[in-house]
Amino acid sequence: MEKLTLREYLALLVALMWLGGHSYYFYQIVKRKISPTLSTWIIFSAATALAISSYLVASHNNIVSGVLPAVDAFVTFVIMIAIAVCTYSGLHFKPFEKYYLIAAGFIALFWGITGNAFIANLLVQILIIVGYLPTLQTLLSAKKNPESLPVWSFDLIAACISLYPAIIGGDFLSSIYSLRAVIMILIVVILMLRIIMITKPLSKFCALTTRHLSCLVMPSR
Repeated sequence: MEKLTLREYLALLVALMWLGGHSYYFYQIVKRKISPTLSTWIIFSAATALAISSYLVASHNNIVSGVLPAVDAFVTFVIMIAIAVCTYSGLHFKPFEKYYLIAAGFIALFWGITGNAFIANLLVQILIIVGYLPTLQTLLSAKKNPESLPVWSFDLIAACISLYPAIIGGDFLSSIYSLRAVIMILIVVILMLRIIMITKPLSKFCALTTRHLSCLVMPSR
């Protein structure tokens, strides 16, 4: 049996961390404890599916370097299906989501006409950044943190690690995907910490941050 390289080990670690970080979210959906909006996850799934498919074509199936877009697409698809099966309550697209899907359709059409998977992938990266805008707007105006700091922090660590197999593999597109993920997730985490600092006294903020970090290192059973 051929021994795995450090790059392959880290790619595997990224996959496990990304799956593990979203497993509790998936569990809450299956148990009907939360009811995420199906339309939101449809546009997420469309963007990540377009990202991984164009990446695989452009990079000639370099899945080790592209572990983050691969596992991201898988997770968003699974969560979308879980929502549709377990908590479906109708499908209603907001104006932003309609425009988002139209943009994804135009990118797919551009790829189909030109056959240029490389440019199509870069366009999808821009589209995914745009997809963060509603979350950032919510966090800027929220009085209480609406997101999970441990999950986003876990994603941030996984995204940072994914830079290694992407860069060492000399893969430009996967490096852009990972770097984009690091920057956007970091912004989300900073905005969450900002809300917590505003709404909590410093002593409680430190205790809360310590508890979140301990959840990352040693999750409760």
